[in-house]
Amino acid sequence: MRKRILFIGPPLYGLLYPLISLAQAFRVIGHDVVISSAGKFANKAAEAGLVVFDAVPSLDSEAGYRHQEELRKKSNIIGHFSFFSDEMADNLIDFAGKWRPDLIVYPPLGPAGPLVAAKYRIPSVMLAVGFAHTSAHIQMLNRSLSNAYRRHGVSGPLCDLAWIDVAPPSMSILKNAEEPVISMRYIPYNGGAVKETWWDRDSDRKRLLISLGTVKPMVDGLELISWVMDSANEVDADIILQLAINARTGLRKLPSNVRLVDWIPMGVFLNGADGFIHHGGAGNTLTALYSGIPQIVFGEGADRSVNAEIVAMRGCGIIPDKHGLTSDLVNRLLYDDSLRFCSDQVAAEMAEQPSPAEIAEVLMRKLKNNGK
Repeated sequence: MRKRILFIGPPLYGLLYPLISLAQAFRVIGHDVVISSAGKFANKAAEAGLVVFDAVPSLDSEAGYRHQEELRKKSNIIGHFSFFSDEMADNLIDFAGKWRPDLIVYPPLGPAGPLVAAKYRIPSVMLAVGFAHTSAHIQMLNRSLSNAYRRHGVSGPLCDLAWIDVAPPSMSILKNAEEPVISMRYIPYNGGAVKETWWDRDSDRKRLLISLGTVKPMVDGLELISWVMDSANEVDADIILQLAINARTGLRKLPSNVRLVDWIPMGVFLNGADGFIHHGGAGNTLTALYSGIPQIVFGEGADRSVNAEIVAMRGCGIIPDKHGLTSDLVNRLLYDDSLRFCSDQVAAEMAEQPSPAEIAEVLMRKLKNNGK
């Protein structure tokens, strides 16, 4: 039977894009899918071929996130940040009341999902984005919506129908209280682009990709990649530096072997690259693992330190020491066969995990049997 599936898409790239593959899978097998986001990220979800509910059309979430990080740094207090679920909650509640979804899928940093699910007693599924998620983590995020729960007369969240774990089984550390955990293959979604001629490798030189994600360079600047600006020409490699236009404050002249790009479909570029240097965001980490590419992971802030540690422990990458990024470290990344061997192992392991389409079918069966 055709069902209605509502995805909660927090309006930041690293929180929205990991939902897209499963949302598309539900649509492909015949269900009605709506993904809720806000501002420009509603358009980003629509570009993936999905129907979107824009819960806050005027929201500038990137500016809001920068402001939140400035407050956190000044006070040195984490606080209760809902990742814009509080701003989305009222319109989302209204939309869900009219559309009446049969299932809600949300990421850990999308606490509006449990709120809507509890309001209308709709089964919900948590789709993990990364590794370090626990029941306590989800409860903390739910507390960031305490005012919204009161506004809508909801006493608290319900138990989820299931949690989906996208970590490779040999690297999984997900823990919860009682919900069944379902393993799913992580399929990278990084947006689309028209292929350009320079995408093809035209030499036998190593190819190295570097990205600090879409949020960290806006908030923390470019100090982590000073090596790229000052010493990248010491390494015999073609280097692609992905850095958004709005995150280039402090960028100096780049060596001749570095190509600067605003946005690229990272999954496509990692397929065939020799190394990936990144901040440690879950999406970049899992995309590299999926592609079998050795990594240097900075792992500073949020869940990035955990992601970096897991990658290093599995033998798939390196965490820079107090000296930071150096030419010797980059050469080790490019030429250490053991890093490539372990990365290939994990990629093969991920290929054996159930696909998003298979998991969509599993969830439909669980939904059918729910309450029986």
